[in-house]
Amino acid sequence: MLKPDHDLHVHTYMSNCCSDKVHQTPRNILQRAGELGLKTIGFTDHVWVNPAIHPSEWYQNQGAGQIERLRRDLLEAPGFSGRVLVGCEAETMAPGKFGITPAFADSVDFVLLACDHFQMAGFVELPPARTPRAVAEHLLRFFRSAVQCGMADIIPHPFFPCGFLDLYEAAIAAISDDEFLDAFGLAQEHGVALEITAASLPPSKGGFPRETDWPLDTPVRVLTLARQAGCRFSFGSDSHTLDDMNRLPRLQQFIDAVGLTPQDLWLCPGRQA
Repeated sequence: MLKPDHDLHVHTYMSNCCSDKVHQTPRNILQRAGELGLKTIGFTDHVWVNPAIHPSEWYQNQGAGQIERLRRDLLEAPGFSGRVLVGCEAETMAPGKFGITPAFADSVDFVLLACDHFQMAGFVELPPARTPRAVAEHLLRFFRSAVQCGMADIIPHPFFPCGFLDLYEAAIAAISDDEFLDAFGLAQEHGVALEITAASLPPSKGGFPRETDWPLDTPVRVLTLARQAGCRFSFGSDSHTLDDMNRLPRLQQFIDAVGLTPQDLWLCPGRQA
């Protein structure tokens, strides 16, 4: 039976969003990954490496140097019996506008290309109205652009409108099966995987603490249609602390609900030469 045996969405102390910069080190993360019995761990600090677009204040200190610092930290970390990948989480600022370049994407093992960070008001383009259909159409535009840009390996927390979670359930309901299948068909065509993430678990089912709850059926519908379109999947805890990594086994709820098998998983080949 398929179990979550890898985590390809882990932030270290170098990401501004990290809430425990003392303990969230590569050394400690690898130790926790070993304790959880993981076979692969993927580091995905936030980066902005696109000189053509000025970064927001939040992104200004999160450049390519973070990747080199991470690699140095890993050289000093104790051995890990599994596979260690150096990736990143990059930004879709608007359709066709991204926080990294193709050259940078080729320098890391894999790229998580976020396309729903709508909480970054004033920097990331927001939906034109706070209605379910407006948010739905915005999600679709961003997703299609991200999977076709040639830099994404995985879409993290797909169709999860950060900053608009009060409309999450209604926005997903506003997207038809055909619209989803068309978008996921593009992802499959371009070899872009979708993340199965602890972030989209309802709070009542062990997900991140939120003011808003939603039924498990909402993210399950998204994943089921993605599988129907032939997409592959990766697992991600979206960890910002060591304790966050303990959420990974809870992704079994998605595995069981969607009926995933090992053949549905994306196996990172590594992008570096």
